[in-house]
Amino acid sequence: MSELTVSVVIPTYNRAQLLGRAIQSVLSQLGREDEVIVVDDGSTDGTAETVAALAEPRILNIRQSHAGAGAARNRGVAEATRDLIAFLDSDDEWLPGKLAVQRHFMETRDEVLFCFTDLGADQDGKRIPLLRTGRWHDDLRSWDKILSRPMRYSWFAGLPGGAPDFNVYVGELYHGAMYYNYFSTSCLMVRREQAAGAIHFAEDVATYEEWECLGRLARQGKAAFLDFVGSLQHKDSGERISDADWVQRAESRLVILQNVWGSDHEFLKTHGAEYRGVEHDQELARIRGMIVLGRRAEALEEMRKLRRVPIVYRSAALLPAAWMSALVSLRHSVNDFLTAPAH
Repeated sequence: MSELTVSVVIPTYNRAQLLGRAIQSVLSQLGREDEVIVVDDGSTDGTAETVAALAEPRILNIRQSHAGAGAARNRGVAEATRDLIAFLDSDDEWLPGKLAVQRHFMETRDEVLFCFTDLGADQDGKRIPLLRTGRWHDDLRSWDKILSRPMRYSWFAGLPGGAPDFNVYVGELYHGAMYYNYFSTSCLMVRREQAAGAIHFAEDVATYEEWECLGRLARQGKAAFLDFVGSLQHKDSGERISDADWVQRAESRLVILQNVWGSDHEFLKTHGAEYRGVEHDQELARIRGMIVLGRRAEALEEMRKLRRVPIVYRSAALLPAAWMSALVSLRHSVNDFLTAPAH
């Protein structure tokens, strides 16, 4: 079997000081026929010069007016020409072996449309696997309940460089994805031609644009979670490509729910009541955000449109803004105390 080629899409916005690290983590793993597509989403900080200085012929550098993370990724997908498409956010990095592990897996499992690795984050001197522990997606079930019983990676492909073996979970993710955004884009790899239009990120939302892509991919084919940390998330204090407040998050989730599951008439025949429950929960989340942000008149107006609003919401909307702010601060302080690591 010939090796599948890969297009790596890296969207970026004002990340010139971090972009080089991301690109180098990809270049160190590329084959001769692979390509990197950097989509500069209207940066004003010298990003173009950073890419040009690498003088790497496998990099295609595209500039566009600032349109957001979803539009930037979609532009990269439209320009991609290789068998597989993988993604990396410009403030994250791939860890050694990530590309080889996913490529070899996709070569051996034709029935899998897309796969994703775990995402690591360094906290207190330890590397935390965010997907395995549920910290990324908040689904408290284990992966054998989310997808399937585990299999070992070595059953399908050889491990690069003597890396330790790990579990692989293959199955259907569409129903669960209505509730949870299971992957980070920096961990994703998908078959370009087979997925086609399903590789689409929302452009009409402030955040969670990758969740729409997850839903569309999961509707079209099987998923696989490769339980090893392939990408590393770096926290940065600067402006991120998908910043959003609480209200925008709930509004984004509502748009994506309606775009994917709400437009799937076959799904709604069986799961319509369940879908409406999820939609209602997000409408309540939007109202909570309005209350917390002091947008009480808007919150009350939205409550008038909605059935089954808990009485505590109406009471909270009538509290003075200063009181609400103090309550939220107290809640965050208690939560930080309860979740602080023991020493």
